Amino acid sequence: MKKYFAIFALVFASVISVYAMGTHAYDSNSVIFDINKSKIDWTTDIERSLDVSIIEACAYPSQGLVEVTLYNIGNASVRLINSNGQVVSSDYVQTDAPTVVYLDTFSTSGTFYLEVVSDTWYAEGVASF
Repeated sequence: MKKYFAIFALVFASVISVYAMGTHAYDSNSVIFDINKSKIDWTTDIERSLDVSIIEACAYPSQGLVEVTLYNIGNASVRLINSNGQVVSSDYVQTDAPTVVYLDTFSTSGTFYLEVVSDTWYAEGVASF
């Protein structure tokens, strides 16, 4: 039994390290968006369940990208808005599986607002870089 656990641990560690290489997790110039979330639709059953909703965002100014990770919030509209109120980049995605959306800042700096809207969730965030 210990041998199977050791094999599983090694495989798990390998998968995690390969995944981390493909993400921007180690970019020292990343900026985390400060996101406020609120659930819109409380008509669904409020029982405790294992369903977890994820709304996270991180900006990579050196690459001119904002990475938004979404999961289990339904079909969502994602918009990146500059300080002048102009929509810089947007996308519409389905979040039944973990989804990563990349929005382009066109390598400009400043204050950016992120807006995520679905039938059941609303989230907004802000980051300056």
